[in-house]
Amino acid sequence: MKITRVNARPVMVPVKRPPRSASGEIPQAPLVLIDLETDAGVVGCAYVFTFTRAMLAPTVGCILALGDMIRGDALVPLEIEAKIRTRLTLLDTPGLVGIALAGIDMAAWDAHAKARELPLVCALGGQIKPVRAYNSCGLWIDAPERVADDVEGLLAEGDFQALKVRIGRPDFAEDLDAVRRVKARIGDAVCLMSDFNQSLSMNEAILRGRALDDEGLYWIEEPIRHDNYTGCAKIASEVKTPIQIGENLLNPQEMQK
Repeated sequence: MKITRVNARPVMVPVKRPPRSASGEIPQAPLVLIDLETDAGVVGCAYVFTFTRAMLAPTVGCILALGDMIRGDALVPLEIEAKIRTRLTLLDTPGLVGIALAGIDMAAWDAHAKARELPLVCALGGQIKPVRAYNSCGLWIDAPERVADDVEGLLAEGDFQALKVRIGRPDFAEDLDAVRRVKARIGDAVCLMSDFNQSLSMNEAILRGRALDDEGLYWIEEPIRHDNYTGCAKIASEVKTPIQIGENLLNPQEMQK
């Protein structure tokens, strides 16, 4: 089976609760939809999130350019990823290029699984089994008294037993107030994660992390830049609550760091 075309389409998607974090507000979700077409009629699908409308066109262009590199190649996801990465050795693959490569990689694996009529997890050698999940589609930065009003609706959307609250306000007292109000609503049976969205300095992250240690949070996510691995390790050594990173890592090489 060979790749005949990679297509990319920009879309703006309405969201029920527009994200508002310490890093800014996203009134609509800017996505690029990716279709990887093959000569067997199998189409692998994926999407990438560009955070801002301004990055839609550059991301589409990058995906199409990378897609041209693999036109006519066999649908072997590991070889596709390796070929593109090798062609881009001098450029490297962070940022926009990494996002585009990740999107093509996901679409290739989707086509690979569809061609075998298998769920992706099984095509990768895993098994279908329950996985714990949390609802991340609310509890954004807002007045603390309003944040907790989202709790019941978020839990009911999928019978969730875990939620994530965004923190990182200029006044830490408001963060603490929001966390405590949400905890009071959910009780001890529901897990609560927190996310600073990369908004703090190292010293501020340690101070706020220690102040949150007795609030029963499941984790503190991205208190500083996600790629400051040494800094995140330092914070983890100073704070009792687990420090979480990973959602912004684009490839196995970044995960290894």
